[in-house]
Amino acid sequence: MPNELNTMLAEQYKADLGTLDNVVAIDPSGLDSEKMAEFRKKLRESKLSMEVVKNRIAVHALKETGLNPLVTNKLGESVFAGTTGLIFGGEGAIDAAKFTTRWMTDHKDTIKVKGGQMGPDVFDASGVAQIATLPGKKELLSQMAAGFAALPQKLAATMQAGYSKLLWGFAALEEKLAKAGK
Repeated sequence: MPNELNTMLAEQYKADLGTLDNVVAIDPSGLDSEKMAEFRKKLRESKLSMEVVKNRIAVHALKETGLNPLVTNKLGESVFAGTTGLIFGGEGAIDAAKFTTRWMTDHKDTIKVKGGQMGPDVFDASGVAQIATLPGKKELLSQMAAGFAALPQKLAATMQAGYSKLLWGFAALEEKLAKAGK
């Protein structure tokens, strides 16, 4: 029978993490108190959050939430072993993956990526590294805007080229008629 503290903790996990379906799971055990403070500060600056969870309680609590694929997947056994921190927020798993890979590049041997979830898809550490290379929401929106702006520019250039060819044709006809004496 679960004790009252574990029941409260499970309810807190459901409240905090129950609506999520995009997370990156890390092992933050390499962070000392100074590095942890810096890590959390950088998380806040990136509009991300991290919840360090008690594995057995988290697995039990998150089975009925959006993180069910991560919990029930075979990879979940390795994700929820040892110290586990779930990073979430920002624009989703891509932002969390970019943050963790950037942090690991700058601060070697402080955290380890265990895996992650993006929608219904579950990834191992190498999958999270691949997600980090994808463009984020802002980059995709700017690419779309550039594509939309390019259409009128191409249309204007085509129209201008057509008019200049027409004018060149009239100029050539005028010259030909002038030579013929008409």
